[in-house]
Amino acid sequence: MRWKGKSNILHFLRHTRGAVAVEFAIICTLFVLLLGGVFDFGHAWYMKQVITNASREGARYGVTYKSNSVGARIAPNAFSPSITTYITTNYLGSAALPSDANPNVTLGGAGLTTGTKGTGLEVTVTATKTWFLISGLIPGLGNQKTLTAKTVMLCE
Repeated sequence: MRWKGKSNILHFLRHTRGAVAVEFAIICTLFVLLLGGVFDFGHAWYMKQVITNASREGARYGVTYKSNSVGARIAPNAFSPSITTYITTNYLGSAALPSDANPNVTLGGAGLTTGTKGTGLEVTVTATKTWFLISGLIPGLGNQKTLTAKTVMLCE
């Protein structure tokens, strides 16, 4: 009896040529979606780091001891430039945030108006992250996410 293994393999290979294209299309689609998700979440992480750094730098700027010509302490809400302007100009403006991020700086705490040593100054920075690809794939995620960074430091 003759072995028909070779002819069976050739017959199989002749009739499975289109399967490779279908498999490639499925794998390529999944890979592109995975890569898009990595970029989208990476961008969200970048934005979070930018606003975290901005809130820290704003708090540092606000808690340092500044005095007028007489030597009296200046309260952080009377600084020139203001803490909000300082953060927006030096950190958020040059951070390449998207135009729809709308960063917002909020100041608070007892140290904002008094500037007394040991009182806390609170700087909160928020920005809006718009999902590019992920929002359509993950139900319940929504089209936008508000990122918030809050820093509290004691006045010097």
